[in-house]
Amino acid sequence: MSIGLDTAVKALRAHQLAVDVASHNIANAQTPGFSRQRVLLRPIGIDGSDHFTRDNLLGRAGMGVDAKDVNRIRDTFLDFQARQSISSQGQFASLATPLGNAEVVFNDPSDDGISALLGKFWAAWHDVVNEPESSPARTALIHATTTFTLRLQTAHAQLTQQRQDLNQKVTGIGEEINAKATEIAGLNLQIKQVELNGDMANDLRDRRDVLLDELSSLGSINYSEDETGSMSVYLGTHELVFGTSVRAINAVDDPLDPGMVKLQFAIDNDDVSVASGQLRGVLDARDVALPELINKLNNFATGLMNSVNSIHQAGYGLNNATGLAFFTGNDASDIAVNSVLAGSPQSIATATGAGQPGNPANALAIANLEQSPNMLAGLAAANLVVNEALSAGNIATGVSLAGSLQAGTYHMVASGPNVELRYGSATGPVIGTATLAAINPPGGTITFTSGPDTVATISMTVGAAYTAGAQLADLTAVGNNTLQVEASASTFYGNIVSVLGADVNRAKGLDDSANLLVDHLDTLRQSVSGVNIDEEVTNLNSAQHAYNAAAKVISVIDEMLDTLINRTGIG
Repeated sequence: MSIGLDTAVKALRAHQLAVDVASHNIANAQTPGFSRQRVLLRPIGIDGSDHFTRDNLLGRAGMGVDAKDVNRIRDTFLDFQARQSISSQGQFASLATPLGNAEVVFNDPSDDGISALLGKFWAAWHDVVNEPESSPARTALIHATTTFTLRLQTAHAQLTQQRQDLNQKVTGIGEEINAKATEIAGLNLQIKQVELNGDMANDLRDRRDVLLDELSSLGSINYSEDETGSMSVYLGTHELVFGTSVRAINAVDDPLDPGMVKLQFAIDNDDVSVASGQLRGVLDARDVALPELINKLNNFATGLMNSVNSIHQAGYGLNNATGLAFFTGNDASDIAVNSVLAGSPQSIATATGAGQPGNPANALAIANLEQSPNMLAGLAAANLVVNEALSAGNIATGVSLAGSLQAGTYHMVASGPNVELRYGSATGPVIGTATLAAINPPGGTITFTSGPDTVATISMTVGAAYTAGAQLADLTAVGNNTLQVEASASTFYGNIVSVLGADVNRAKGLDDSANLLVDHLDTLRQSVSGVNIDEEVTNLNSAQHAYNAAAKVISVIDEMLDTLINRTGIG
């Protein structure tokens, strides 16, 4: 009977544990990352060596129930799939958000967008063409230009600030990774200590899984668990957590990208490289998407400045002022209307000759740039642009292109003592040839011709005799030897906006798709690990009835002992 009592006591303890586990599950039904738990009930058979505990007359009864293990219900394969999806979702969301913010900067199409202001700029030029001697028309042109250039400056500043904000986010992501890695290392120690004592560290493991989910959102990770329950985590291809040790990450200045930071592992100064996650998305936005957008905006501004200035400097104002640039600045960050013209609108060069106040031919040439297929784009560092010094004292003050030239890159290549203008590449088709000759102060032109037609002209201001040899060396030097020609200012800007819109839609589409997959996998994980209240109440009732039955067994054995002890014997 002692065996029966022991069996019943074990049953009481087992079903009490089942009640406790069901209660724990119900209490954490809404706890993020909690995995439902189950008591592993196993029958205890008779050890073959314990034959002294058996009585052949009583048969071979078992030794009760074993309920020492409480297991988490978890699907590790679903966890792996979900973390890959979480990492992709973090990447696409981190890219889509800054692209969407950049789209707002341009604010097109709207009445206040850059496109609308560009249209007002061209309309103001057409008004001047219609009334070249009108002071109000000239003043309106200055105001329209000022509004337009300030909007470009603002757009450039906002895009630059967005890039700085993303740079700060890179630092923040590094700090988050360190914090989560440190907590995982601490949990590794706690889990090891608990499970070496024979207990199950289920809740600690749940917390570690939550951290792995969060870490996978920040960057692409891999992980593995050893026999002691300790988890090793790799970020990219580099070890981040090993046992209780953490490979900390530092944000350091990037010498290849001044003003920006990069993440490095402190232990060996290796760069952090990830294929997905928020870090990948932020870096793609900061180092690729936004710089490309800023560069396009700069190309648009410099192309517009070069084209307008090239024509304007050759014209004459009402006061016979000539040689004045209409725009000043280097790119979109500082583009502005020439302060001389702002103070004296009469100096706007509308005529093609001096003393011709009613001649609007020069203004018409500028107005026609709205749809002209030969806007001169490109930054001075990469292409020949207006007002660029080709060599000391020798400045290209204007570039004029034939309207028949198609958009693209034109290369200037030496051909004996002369220079050829080739389309597409240095070995592309010859568009025109310049026969070089010395240019004396104050200046002259370098003209590319194709048969009887002039295809391009470079106006030069020189401080001393500019020899043909010096011209050949300057025009074929890297940085001077290409011309970037765009279809038109309006078309070029329209392409910027349309490509950005397509990029935003693609990024948002990828983000939405990743969200759907994450939600689907989360639903699958919840179907395995989530707490079902109805199921837990059923388990609770079952454990209660089993507990009552075990108590009844003890009561029956107590009655049997009473009969044996008090009701047997010789009276």
